[in-house]
Amino acid sequence: MTRRQHRRIFWVLVVVLAALHVDFFNHGISPPPFFGWLPLDLAYHIAWVIAAAALVIYFTRYVWRDYDGS
Repeated sequence: MTRRQHRRIFWVLVVVLAALHVDFFNHGISPPPFFGWLPLDLAYHIAWVIAAAALVIYFTRYVWRDYDGS
């Protein structure tokens, strides 16, 4: 993949994560907690943070690479 394609993928994923940052589908409901103690809102945001961290790793590995000349 070219660097330009990686940039496009990165920006699409940034827009998707930005849209998913707002937990719009979960308002007004109160489901039982995960594992008996973890609220759904907290579990959702933990998953979101893990996805955002994976995006940062992707960005630093493929998009934001310094040219080393080799």
